[in-house]
Amino acid sequence: MLKDISEWERIGFGGKSTLEKEELKSPDGLKYLIKYPRKFNQGVSWEDITELIAAEIGKILGLEMMRVEIVTRKGQRGCLLRNFVEEYDAMMAEEGGALLPSLAETYNELQQSSLKNIELIKAGFAMIEKFGYWESIKTEFIDMLLFDSLIGNQDRHPFNWQLLFFIEEGPIFSPIYDNGASLGFRFEDDQLMRKVLNAREMNKYIENTKIKAGLFEKKSVKAKDLLTFIQKRYPKEFTSSVTKLITFDMARYEEFIQSLDFLSDAQSVWLLHIISFRRRKILEWIGEEVEKNE
Repeated sequence: MLKDISEWERIGFGGKSTLEKEELKSPDGLKYLIKYPRKFNQGVSWEDITELIAAEIGKILGLEMMRVEIVTRKGQRGCLLRNFVEEYDAMMAEEGGALLPSLAETYNELQQSSLKNIELIKAGFAMIEKFGYWESIKTEFIDMLLFDSLIGNQDRHPFNWQLLFFIEEGPIFSPIYDNGASLGFRFEDDQLMRKVLNAREMNKYIENTKIKAGLFEKKSVKAKDLLTFIQKRYPKEFTSSVTKLITFDMARYEEFIQSLDFLSDAQSVWLLHIISFRRRKILEWIGEEVEKNE
């Protein structure tokens, strides 16, 4: 049974977002955010659940993730997120989308440009390399992009990552959050099973995966092209990220999926299949020998 937090105090509405949010305070005084899955006229969204599963995938990869729990509040299911600024006792936090415009014309021109595919990727990284904090966040940023490629995250725009600022340590990359627009979160059960049972359709789906690379607000690039570029441009950091993917503990992941009693049978089958399939494809894209890593 899911934890019911109907009695928790609401202290805010979570700001502008595509998802309905509430800022809450727990009975012991800790701050949280609850996000509810979007409601569409047609189709489904289980974006709260994919937020939870993506967080577990990130933890298995060894990444710093926002803490997520599925709960109910006043009869509505949602994902409960721990306020990591308070949890980490950070002095302040700034989203990438608030920091990158400090590059002024470069940032604005890129968002409005007609560049596509690899040229857009090159321009995006030429921009972020001028960002004052780039060297201190480069490793975590690249980890995040490989993680996004694994889960098929469609929404890693510059306002979906942050820096946390501390008096002594200075800026560090925040835990990774807002990962729900991933893992087929809009697919109904029949769509999930059709892809699982059709290798050609699944392969096409993976090959066409597009992500925003933490750089673009209204533009996307193919995950395959992005990873190929990063592999050449940042070989040291990329090798470290790929090692996390190679050693990904599928048994731990399978055990986690099987422990979730609120998933449909189709969702369970899909979630096990999509991560295994996408992991193999990424390793193929970057020239790793899949057989020795299975």
